[in-house]
Amino acid sequence: MAQIVTLHSYRGGTGKSTTVANVALLAAAAGRRVAVVDTDIQTPGLHTFFGLEELSSCRSLADYLVGNCEITDAAAALPAAEASGGLYVVRARSRLNEVNEILMRGYDIGLLSEGFSQLIEDLRLDLVFLDTHTGMGNETAVAIAVSTSLLVITRPDHLMPEAVENISRARRLGHPSTSVVVNMVPEGMAGETVRLQAEQTYKSPVIATMPYFHEVATLGSNGVFARERPEHSIVTSYQEVANLIIANE
Repeated sequence: MAQIVTLHSYRGGTGKSTTVANVALLAAAAGRRVAVVDTDIQTPGLHTFFGLEELSSCRSLADYLVGNCEITDAAAALPAAEASGGLYVVRARSRLNEVNEILMRGYDIGLLSEGFSQLIEDLRLDLVFLDTHTGMGNETAVAIAVSTSLLVITRPDHLMPEAVENISRARRLGHPSTSVVVNMVPEGMAGETVRLQAEQTYKSPVIATMPYFHEVATLGSNGVFARERPEHSIVTSYQEVANLIIANE
């Protein structure tokens, strides 16, 4: 049975999309068939990590939701490091006016759940990563409700009690597994101290504390760091998260 992993942040600027891009790439390199879906229709950006910026004719999640295509038509296949694996990216939208189109026409929220199931069946997926908008909109709530695990991405300066409400809401949706990654830990701040603070705040296990590296910030969304700098120490942290997710299959 395929895993659906939702990545979520209470606030922006936590490196959530950077994390999902790297972890997905490494899972595919390990031989898994992986899809990454950007559900952030308002402010999408995940596709740029994978060089999809110029594919203006590419179908999108928004196209699927308004009935312009099947969701598998929106899945762009990317090279994976292992022949037995596969990596697909579903961008949130491909045209600037798609947000207005969705706002005007609306869509059946049940299509999201149906679409994720269709992706898994048609592409024979092992893992689906859902990158969500900050806060708790409709798309995020559905993503959490249908997923097998929730991975909260935060920063040491974002350990706020208000964020716990999102985790509580996820549990009310019947969510079976919640864990936390603390990203961008400044130099000189003890990782174990950060881990304990985060676990006390979120009442969930912290599976990784990742140091801040200016190299990651410099690359930004202009590529997947694990592909550009596979020898860098931060890639070891991404690999550990990928391994933990794979181990739960």
